[in-house]
Amino acid sequence: MTDWATLTAMWAGRQMRFVPDETPIDAPRPCYVVVLISDGAGRYLLAHIRNRGYCAPSGRIEPSESPDAAALREAYEESGAVLRELRLLGHYLLEPCSVAEPEPCSAPVFLARAERLEPLQPDSESQGVLWASLDEMPALYYDWSPLIETVFRYAEERRKALWER
Repeated sequence: MTDWATLTAMWAGRQMRFVPDETPIDAPRPCYVVVLISDGAGRYLLAHIRNRGYCAPSGRIEPSESPDAAALREAYEESGAVLRELRLLGHYLLEPCSVAEPEPCSAPVFLARAERLEPLQPDSESQGVLWASLDEMPALYYDWSPLIETVFRYAEERRKALWER
């Protein structure tokens, strides 16, 4: 069993940890979303973001936008994925939220399946996408860490439990 409380990473100058959705918490206000998009066979869709590299589609929640709506939008903008079966996995807790926002915030993490992939829009910050297995990700993912790996493995366990019945 994973000790989520002690598994942390540094990301963009802030401390990050993950809390699974089955762990009751009062998460700080959600400011970002992360979407782990499964192909149903153990691979996940990664977007190649300019100045960053390959990563899960993610981004800021717009004013008056729900985390679910932000997840659908970010997945489409960064990967061309039209999603189905969007499920909350948990929350990344970020401290501080950003350089301009010293208080903590959260980033809901979703698991989804792609109904289809559409071409990336010309103004996308993504330069392309690829499907990668968990074994391939350490060599591909721009900021791979034990925390990110554990979250992806948790997503894979949940995927199997939800969609391989």
